[in-house]
Order: sequence, then C-alpha cells, then structure tokens
Amino acid sequence: MSDKCIRSVPAAAMAGYQDLSDFERGVIIGAREMGHSISDVAMKFGFSRTTISRVYREYRVSEMNIIEDIRGALVHAVENRRPRSPMDLWTVLKDEWCELPPRYLQTLVESMPHRVAALLCVRGALHDIRQV
Repeated sequence: MSDKCIRSVPAAAMAGYQDLSDFERGVIIGAREMGHSISDVAMKFGFSRTTISRVYREYRVSEMNIIEDIRGALVHAVENRRPRSPMDLWTVLKDEWCELPPRYLQTLVESMPHRVAALLCVRGALHDIRQV
C-alpha cells in the first residue's frame, strides 16, 4: 500500500468504540441524524463502520439518553449555520457544544435519578429507586 493511500486521522478517531468521548459519539450521532450514511461518516472521520453502527444503535435504543435533550439546541444551531460538509458539521457542533451553559448540562445529569425511576416504573420494577 502506498503512502498516498494512508489518510491522516485524529488519534481519537483511531480509538476503539469504548474509548470515544461523549463529543465524538455526538458527532457520529449528529452526522447520522443529518442523513449521512455509515460509510460517509466512517470515511470523513476515520471511525470504523462497526464503531459508527454501535454508537448509533446505542443512541437509538437508549431510553435514558440525555443527549436527546441537547440535540434540539444543536440541531437548531446547525440549521442556522448550514454546514456543507461533514467537516463543517464537526466545526459547528464543536463551537455550539462549547456555548452550552454548564448549568444546563449539570441539570441534565442531575435528572438521571428521576429518569431511572421512570424507566423502572415503565418496565414494572417493584424496587424503590433509593434501594436500587
């Protein structure tokens, strides 16, 4: 294989599925939600197709996904700035992520016990959330 065939990708992109940051997972999810194929996302960001599939599947089936609460604000920002490529999307998402107020994110994290309790109720769990 010639050197021309080897692309330079960020070190984080070469990491395994479990080593991805929340931000990297968010970029994968955002790109997929915008309609980019698994192959497109893999090619542009250097993640494996398996990693992209796992991250997106995990996002789609999670009933306690606090990312969904942030998604609306990020989608609105992306629509206003209209990125034309996956790399432009990456830049917009990074910029907008940094603009989110820390208190907003803290509130979402603090809401997790209530989300877990609601999930346990829906699934018929008999346990009090304080005992789980």
